[in-house]
Amino acid sequence: MLAAIASPLTSALPVSAGEALSATDVSDQNWEYIQNDAITVAFPADGKKPMFLWWYTSDPDNINVVKFKGLIEYCTYENPYYVWRHDALASRIRERIQAKFYSPKEHMMQNQTRLRALAALWKIGNATGLHTPYLPFSSSKWRLDGPENVTRDDVRYLSFNFTLVDVPNFREHVFLRKLEIVIRCRFYYTPATEDVYGKYAYTVNAGELKIDIVVKHWDWNIDKLEPIIDDLRKLGLDIPEGKAGLALWVNLASINMTKMHVAGEDAGNDEDSDLTESVSSARSMYVEGEHVSVTPNNTDNDETPLMNKLRERFQIRFEKGNATFAGFFKFVPQAIITDGVSYNTTDVTASYVTAGAHVRLFIGYPYFGNNTLEHDPSLGVEEVVSWPSINPLLILFGATAAIAVIVAAVKLRRKTVNVLGVQ
Repeated sequence: MLAAIASPLTSALPVSAGEALSATDVSDQNWEYIQNDAITVAFPADGKKPMFLWWYTSDPDNINVVKFKGLIEYCTYENPYYVWRHDALASRIRERIQAKFYSPKEHMMQNQTRLRALAALWKIGNATGLHTPYLPFSSSKWRLDGPENVTRDDVRYLSFNFTLVDVPNFREHVFLRKLEIVIRCRFYYTPATEDVYGKYAYTVNAGELKIDIVVKHWDWNIDKLEPIIDDLRKLGLDIPEGKAGLALWVNLASINMTKMHVAGEDAGNDEDSDLTESVSSARSMYVEGEHVSVTPNNTDNDETPLMNKLRERFQIRFEKGNATFAGFFKFVPQAIITDGVSYNTTDVTASYVTAGAHVRLFIGYPYFGNNTLEHDPSLGVEEVVSWPSINPLLILFGATAAIAVIVAAVKLRRKTVNVLGVQ
């Protein structure tokens, strides 16, 4: 009860219930801006990298930052969500298989079988031809298409896309010839219902930036190791197939207007840098409604899984400071996997770690082979109304006293009372 009393209330922007929320689209040397009276969204001019800054227009001292850092392939033999120790490096894949499936059966194997299993594990750990599991977005080359205004029936929005063109550090890998990554963005002027191929639907408010992450033809390290892993299965190890996932790494930070020049430098360079995160002033965030201090740097520890509480979308909300409106980053707990003909849903996992004044968020997608993955995050601002600053103990004391008075009054009438309301 005390937790419920202490929690702030949130609601969408007042104009989003049905009123249109038009915006202007302007740019300068570093940024392209989408702006109206309620929200300002900025992203790097010319689509240099997928990075977004946004704030309640009347409060530019509380700027929210989301930077899409990249994709990471990882093993899911132990956890379905991302953990940094489970990156899909050859040595770590061997380590996970050995710890999870070989060690428990080692004492049951005959000597010759044990030697064959050890030889296969050695091959996995020393495999060649694998790509590094992390594909960085910040140091990649992107093409910006748009922005342009779109009208669809009664729905209006501004549309633009980031399309991956090149990843310099991956040029030697053949899979770049097929890999396609598109980040589709729609800034809504009007409220809308997103119907995702008839599989699920959710609401988007006016002033919300809706984002689709589309990944096609990911080249899985786990697939290259499958023949060796299959040999281990034949030796009696119960290793499931395709136990890998792909994590979208997203950094969430907060800055004020005096640090915009740092963010501009970050947006303009072609390195996988964390300049904006280094000047972040965030002290806490609300992760699925739970207040989390982000000051400690816990990146040497395992990530913490997010538990979606039966909501339409996962949500992380930024601390609002003295502002009326706080920034949020949301994403649907399901994704679409398609071969271009059929469309199927898959569950999305998530984990996070505090990284010193910012959060590293990892959105996890299960193995999807050579198919296409589509997922739906979004960002915006919402009104946050706090409860009056009354001591919770006084509230509890008052409630207890009220119950005592009721019980005493009923006893005077010689009636049995059940405070919980159960007869």
